[in-house]
Amino acid sequence: MIQRATARVDGYCNQVMRATVDVELLHGPDYRVTVGPASGGMVPTPYWGGSNATNARIILQRWPVLSVTDVQVSPNAFPRNFIPVTKGYYEPENPPIGIYGSVAPSDAAEGSQAIIVGGGFIDWQLNRNGYAIKVTYLNGYPHTSLTASVNAGATSLPVQDTTGWAITNYFGTYTGATGILKDAGNQEIVQVSAASTASGPGNLTCPAITYPHPAGTIITTMPSSIEQACILFAAAEALTRGSTTTTIHDVGGHAQGTGGDYQGLIQQAQLLLRPFRRTI
Repeated sequence: MIQRATARVDGYCNQVMRATVDVELLHGPDYRVTVGPASGGMVPTPYWGGSNATNARIILQRWPVLSVTDVQVSPNAFPRNFIPVTKGYYEPENPPIGIYGSVAPSDAAEGSQAIIVGGGFIDWQLNRNGYAIKVTYLNGYPHTSLTASVNAGATSLPVQDTTGWAITNYFGTYTGATGILKDAGNQEIVQVSAASTASGPGNLTCPAITYPHPAGTIITTMPSSIEQACILFAAAEALTRGSTTTTIHDVGGHAQGTGGDYQGLIQQAQLLLRPFRRTI
């Protein structure tokens, strides 16, 4: 039931909300890949011998874009001949500012799904859709759980997924996301400073924690409104699963049975998720 509720959140938002590493193939210049002064003006580029060229703005499928790790460009012909874009000539258009370098994760829907690529790598010389562009990036909200119990004072947390937890923010001033250990009365803030892996299972390094926590404890930067929407979807699932003995509390506090307004729960969840919905 919880898995179905999570799937409904991702389905309504048109993407996976937890942090993931993605490789995306686009073609441009066109609707998603624009080139011209409106895409960021003209800048010196090493690709064309130091001459000025126009930036490219690329709209990716998922957001918020946390960081861009690689961009490669090829003429849109076969076989592909991808050439790496010079490191430092690509970045998120609007880097999120409430996850990295903050004392608490932000609950706002901030950031963007667009990136800027420096001038000279993508242009109109090959006409519309003349280039194939391959972008590797991190997006979403770092979210994981403990794979083993930890004691108070621990500085290393074994987790199920380290994706997005230990990257450096765009401004180069802070490394590591700030999340919350969700453990009932022992809830606490965790400021991650390093991770043993870039993604997948590993260990997160942080200042000494205050409380002990069992395996399975959630550590997340996910906005509270997304979590609340998942709860509402789960409640709607409980009311429609076919059991006549199911009784839960409605948002108003009164008992709710299978004859209740489960559609109202779904509508409230969708309202909470609307700011986080991918729009293109």
